[in-house]
Amino acid sequence: MHWFRLLQEESEPVFFSAWFNLLNDGLGGIQEGVLVLGPASTGPFEPRATWPYNTPCSDPLMMVAEQALELCRPVLQRAGTRLLFAVPVIQNNELLGVLALSPLSPGLSIQQKNWMQWGIGWLLGHPAVQAGSGEGELNERLILLLELLMSSLDSDDLEQAAQTVLAQASVSLGCDRISLGFAHKHGIRLFTLANVAEFSRKIDLVQDLESAMEEAVDQGEPVCWPGDEQSLVIRDAHRKLIERHGNHTSLSVPFIRDAEQYGVLTFEWAGRPEPENVELAAAVAPVLGQVLLKGRAANAGSMDMIGRMLKAPCKRLLGAGYLGTKLIAAGVLAAVLFFSLATGEFRINTDARLEGAVNRSLAAPFDAYLEQAVVRAGQVVQKGDLLAKLDGRDMKLELAKLESQQAQYTRQLQLAQANWDPAQAGVVLAQLAQVEAQLNLVRTMLQRTELRAPFDALVTSGDLSQDLGLPISKGQVLFELAPLEDYRLVLDVPEADIGYLSLGQRGELVLKAFPEQQSTFDVSLITPLAEARDGQNLFRVEATLASVAEGMRPGMEGVGKVSVDERKLIWIWTRELRYWWRLSLWKWFGV
Repeated sequence: MHWFRLLQEESEPVFFSAWFNLLNDGLGGIQEGVLVLGPASTGPFEPRATWPYNTPCSDPLMMVAEQALELCRPVLQRAGTRLLFAVPVIQNNELLGVLALSPLSPGLSIQQKNWMQWGIGWLLGHPAVQAGSGEGELNERLILLLELLMSSLDSDDLEQAAQTVLAQASVSLGCDRISLGFAHKHGIRLFTLANVAEFSRKIDLVQDLESAMEEAVDQGEPVCWPGDEQSLVIRDAHRKLIERHGNHTSLSVPFIRDAEQYGVLTFEWAGRPEPENVELAAAVAPVLGQVLLKGRAANAGSMDMIGRMLKAPCKRLLGAGYLGTKLIAAGVLAAVLFFSLATGEFRINTDARLEGAVNRSLAAPFDAYLEQAVVRAGQVVQKGDLLAKLDGRDMKLELAKLESQQAQYTRQLQLAQANWDPAQAGVVLAQLAQVEAQLNLVRTMLQRTELRAPFDALVTSGDLSQDLGLPISKGQVLFELAPLEDYRLVLDVPEADIGYLSLGQRGELVLKAFPEQQSTFDVSLITPLAEARDGQNLFRVEATLASVAEGMRPGMEGVGKVSVDERKLIWIWTRELRYWWRLSLWKWFGV
């Protein structure tokens, strides 16, 4: 799109916007930039365009631009981690302005500098900055480049577009053969030959062309044979190419986008070429190559894209250096292996509490007044210990009365027997039996005024110390007792975990009162009833302790862990998160 806008030479703002966009693409990114233009050599010079577009540039970059204007030569400076670079715009020895940039890269490669020169060439071709008499040569280059670029944009297929461009370039430059190669693994691979639809990679020509291309890439600059013998440029591969295949001149021009994307255009002439054609080929190739690289990236298959994405990480992992990356990768690999192989015991964590195996309630045997309260809840009692005593004075009076009646009836019975009065003796005998029955009842009730412990126990409920003298109703529960040596463990299991439990599973208990002591238990009962508590549904599960430790008391709380089976540690640690995720998906999306 930017090429079309540049070629159409629309209004000045549109041209400068497209120009800066292309400059940004070719340099691999620009933090900021400014283009300063003015009347040739005289000024005044003013900013005509900035990058990002319509954004004022920073003071350090403007200072570098002013230095380049004053010195009339390139200026390179660093401001912290930023690179500031300014190059004057000169035509026919006249200063037209300056281009100042701050690229994203830490330095400027030869390819980036060439791209900047081409950018300035495009700039000089625009009516807004044209001056001097050097327009003919420049326009010739621009026209040829425009024609080749338009040819490359005619087709979406990269190979067809490259064939079209190379064929047109060979005609325009008088070449016998033009070859295009792209980066492949650790070298250059021939991509296409002008006017050749198919070729075998095993033939000597292809191998010699690839060697010549690699020679140019390794040196990072154009290589021509024959060339200046005083130059330090190595030309062995180009010399062999010419000697073996009969042409007169070969020129290889590399174009580099980054360490993974680069290529070479190799031009060959059968006879001695015009110097202008050689210069034109060297000038056109870098820009044309960048466009072809973009087309190659756009046409790359998914596997190629994945390969390029993975190449850099693999290089950091397997190549020299990058110790930090290797350590991180080793840590990640170790974690993956650990979670893939490591297993652990899967246990259900629950709140637990102790209860007595039997809860015995002691109730008032009759209506009475409370005379004495000996114990309170929390106390340990032995079998037969007095717990409380009811007021028995009324029963004692009743007992004395009945005993008096018993003595009276006994005397009457003796008198009737002495008088040989059987009828009277029978009546008195019946009355005496009735009194004795009443006496037995009163004596029993009098004994029951003393409430005693039926077994060794802990008083779990009942505090009558504040109720002395108050009336007690028959059947009123006064105390609750739990045996000391017989407990059951109650587990409150969340509904999400109840499905993992079964009868007979073993677990471990740690009470808050004894955090350093573990007790084992076995699940004995799973109830089907749930109780809502603290915002969640809890199922009551009962368990039997394998042994009762000294100091255990009903009502103590702690944490129980029920062993289920062996599973992967990653499964155990992410179980709750996965359950929450599944429920959320089902709740919100129905999947």
